[in-house]
Order: sequence, then structure tokens, then C-alpha cells
Amino acid sequence: MPIPALRSPGRLAALLAVLGLAGCSSAPPARPESASAAKPRRVILISLDGAGARTLHDLHRQGLLGAGGFERFFKEGQVAEALIPVDPTLTSTNHVSLVTGFPPASTGIVSNQFHPAGAPAKERGNGFDAPIGTETLWEAARRQGKRAAVLTWPGADAKGERRTADWGLIFNNLAEFGPQLLTLSRADWGPLTASQPAVTSYSEPLTARVTVGGEAEGAETRTLELFAVDGTDDGKVNYDGVTASATAPFGVGQWGLLTWPEPGVSSRVKLLALAPDLANARLFMDGMYRTLAYPDELAASLAGGGLYWPGAPDNAGLAAGWQGKPGIDLDTWTEQAELGVTFMAAALRSAAARADWDLLLGYMPAIDQAGHRLLLLDPRQPTFSPERRDELTRARNRVWQKIDAELAKLIAGLDLERTTLVLVSDHGMMPVHTSVDPNVLLAESGDAPRRAYVVTDSGVAYVYLAEGGDAADAESRARLLADLAGRYAAWQIEGEAPVEKAFSRQEAAGLGIDHPNSGDLVLFAHPGFVFRPLPEGKAAAPAPVYGAHGHLGTHPEMQGIYLALGAGVPPGSAGTVRATEVAPRVAAWLGIAPPKEKRDQ
Repeated sequence: MPIPALRSPGRLAALLAVLGLAGCSSAPPARPESASAAKPRRVILISLDGAGARTLHDLHRQGLLGAGGFERFFKEGQVAEALIPVDPTLTSTNHVSLVTGFPPASTGIVSNQFHPAGAPAKERGNGFDAPIGTETLWEAARRQGKRAAVLTWPGADAKGERRTADWGLIFNNLAEFGPQLLTLSRADWGPLTASQPAVTSYSEPLTARVTVGGEAEGAETRTLELFAVDGTDDGKVNYDGVTASATAPFGVGQWGLLTWPEPGVSSRVKLLALAPDLANARLFMDGMYRTLAYPDELAASLAGGGLYWPGAPDNAGLAAGWQGKPGIDLDTWTEQAELGVTFMAAALRSAAARADWDLLLGYMPAIDQAGHRLLLLDPRQPTFSPERRDELTRARNRVWQKIDAELAKLIAGLDLERTTLVLVSDHGMMPVHTSVDPNVLLAESGDAPRRAYVVTDSGVAYVYLAEGGDAADAESRARLLADLAGRYAAWQIEGEAPVEKAFSRQEAAGLGIDHPNSGDLVLFAHPGFVFRPLPEGKAAAPAPVYGAHGHLGTHPEMQGIYLALGAGVPPGSAGTVRATEVAPRVAAWLGIAPPKEKRDQ
């Protein structure tokens, strides 16, 4: 018989619920049909951050996307050979161009990191929260009487009226406290007290209190109460699971969801190891996250459906585990990515089931996260081996397959006679092996360090010259720019050129990035290289990630995906689509005018 314990009927401070693991453009497709007045169209636009066209088509040809999500687009809708991103191929830059229809020269979002025109020298701007120079789809829709909902699309962060839809979910990349490994011994466990909730166990249920958080000085700490249970009726003391309440326990290799007393605040927990006699117990807690949504009722509604913001996979823990230090393994990291997909997909299904929207924007970062950490393909990359390459490829494929399965669920719940579903991405991903610091070459260029500085962002770097001066100084600036362009073009790192192209701002007009926020000189990294500051005046070092982007969009690896299905989408090839074509297509499906290039002030 299981041993009972006293029950406390009050609200539990913590609740664990088990989660299941789980170039040249070809002819454009037919223009969307006009919306029917009797049956207004709805459009769902979802970005799969970092999803490359090459990868999508390769996985489809290999039969590795068998859950039915992507296959619906291939069979019944349109799939582009590639989506050509705007340059540079960065997340904020392309997400803004996708929902405006305009290049960075108009939007002003020229990079994830840049120097805002007119700001003090060396001040940084952030492409994720910088002012957008044009109207966005959610603004255009609302201006024309449509209802817009946005789930975490970059740029729609509710920081001001222009960045707020009718309702939405806000991307949260900040944990209340970070990931932690929890280790307990037999001495940490003791009998239940009368104030603790009942748990079902065939051996005496035991409890342990652990402190989490507080990594930094003065940081918040929390007390977590765990319960060890024996779920096997075999007459032996054989603990095989833990929980934090009277809910079902989770065993070794399984995840639970810990909800804290504040609404919308949660942590995910995985039981890594548990000795039957409790001599050793190890758990991984991936941080404490808050669900940010508006209006407030939306966060409560998500929580009521068991949906809490998941946070990102623990990159530092994975790196530590690979180095033989306390950390997590590849399976745990991949499960975190899959759980993130589960949350985002469930939130999208919940949103799509509501009646109060015409335009719904969604965003999933998991493929991008996997690309940065797991794109090990080049023998020049650190720790490369064929076996390791294959292991990391299988993990990346798992993320694609999880999205495939969740897409199938989403599509099954849509009225495709009324709804148009569009999948896009901001860019692809390429393997990188070497970081280079353009500041080092700048320091070797006479008085250039006094007159110029560099802002780096993965595959792109902007060189800014100090502002001001008379006509003579303008000539001097032109000479300096020409000299620097020549130096960067001739730069060699162990016999290889890290800079593929060096454009003046005027020359960058052909790429659509001749905005005042852009550098006076625009550098694009050669495939395999990334730009970033390095310590101690080093010119080069191993790249800190396996995959990167920001490189010129003419590289096939940098090109994204475009798929469309449903109302107004005749089956057939989508050819090649440009990022700036997406917003006008969505507007046409909605039956509204596209976003304005010059927004109303």
C-alpha cells in the first residue's frame, strides 16, 4: 500500500507538472486573390528564425520531415526555392524588412548592433528596439480596421504605441535567475511535516529544501521544496521520482514544470540522476522566467492552459558539459529547444483559435539556436570529427522534426478556405571557424584609430568615421576611407582573406543599406569567418559558435525559406521570393494597402 501523508488544501507555492519530451529571381507566384467581403481573410505569418532553404529542401528530399507539417505546403501550397534576405542577413534587420516590405535604407534597422546617426561617437544602437523608420504590417492592419496579434515577432515588443498590436506575447530573453545544477545527498532528505502536501509513494515520502538563484551578489534567491517518491509496489525502498506537490512525479530523464507564486513565472526542471536510496540526486533547473503578455488577461489565459514562457536552451551549460565540467549534455540541450517549440506552437494554436484577430504574427527561434550551437560541418571548426558532425546533425534535425510535428497540429486546426498560412525565415546559417577583429587592422593604419571605430556583428562590420570637418577634411576622410577599404580587401589571416567585400556607404546603396545608421565603410566577412572584438589585440581566434549569419545574402547558405498554404494560394512553385515582397503579399491577402514607406508622424 502507498504510504499517505497529510494534505494541505491551500494554494501550493510550487507546482510541478510533467511535460512530454519529446541571386536571380524566378517568376513570382500568382498574386493573391482579393479577399471576399462575405468571408474576410485571415493571415498567419510565422518566422522560423535561422531556417535555411537548402536545409529545408535537403531534409524534405531525404524524407526526414515525415510528420506532415511541411509536407502540406509541398503538396497543397507553394514552397520557394529560396527567400532572398536583405543585407546584412541578421535577425532584427530581416524581421523588420519582412513586416514592412522595405530595405534597411528605409527602415533604419541596419544591423543588430550599429551606431545611430547623430548619436555621440561610439554609442551603440540595438536593432531589436531601435525606432523603425517605416510602417509595419501590424500598424498598417490596425490603421485600416483590421485586428492584429503578435506573438514575439522582433520589433513588436510593446515598448510604445507603434510597437504594440491589439494583443500579444513579448519575447523574454532575461531570466529572473539563470540555469542551475542541483545536487542532493541522502542527508538532505527528511520526513514530511504536517504542513506539507500529500504525495503518493510506496516507500516513506521524503522532502528536501534547496536554495536556487543568487548567482550574482545581491541576486534574488528562492527556496524550492522537493519530494522523493517510490512509484513501484515491489516491497522495496526504491525511490524513482521527484515532485514538488501532490501531482505526478517525474523520473530520471524527464522534465517537470515548476510554477512560482507570481502569475506567469516558471522554471523547467529535469531529473538527471536519482539513486534508489537517495544517496545521490541531480537536477537541472533551466532558470526562472516570466511570461510577458498584454493585456494581462492573456498571460493568465496562457497559464490557465499550462503554458509558461520556456526561456532559451542553456548554451553555457552545454559548453561546460562538452569540456567535462558540470553542465548538461546534448540531449538535454536539444530537449530544451524542443520544449521551446512546444510552448510557441501551443501558444500559436491557442491564439489562432481566438476570434479577435485578422493578422497573426508568430516567431520560433529554435532552428536559429540549434544552428549557432550545432552547425559543425567544416573540418576547420574546433573539435570537428565525422562522428561529432553526425551527432550534432541528428540533434539539429530533431529540432526541425519537432517543428514539423507542431506545424501539422496547427494546420489541422485552421480553416484554410479562410486562412492563409505563411512560413518565412530571416536568414539561413553557415558554418564558421574563425573570428577576426577589424579593430586590429584599424590600429595599424596610422591615425585611423583616432578618426574611426568599428561596430561588429557576426558576418558584417561597420566602420564609422568621426563626424564634422570642412571641405578639406572631407577630402581627407575620402582618402582615409579609400585607404581602409584597400587595407581590408588585402587583409590576410593565415593565408586567407577574412573580408569578402568592402563597400563605401554610397556603394552599399546597391544592397539597400545606404542609411545614415550604416557605416561609412561596410565590411562583409568571407564564409567561415565572423567579426567580433577580441582581447589583447588579437587579430584572430577560433569562432565562439559553430554557425553564424550576417554574411552577404547571395550565399545560398544565407537564404531563407518561404512557404504559403490556404486561402488565395494556388498550388505550384513559389520560385524565388525576396524578403521585401512578403509584407505586400500579406497585405493583399488581408485586402488592405501595404505598409507605408513614410509613416505618419
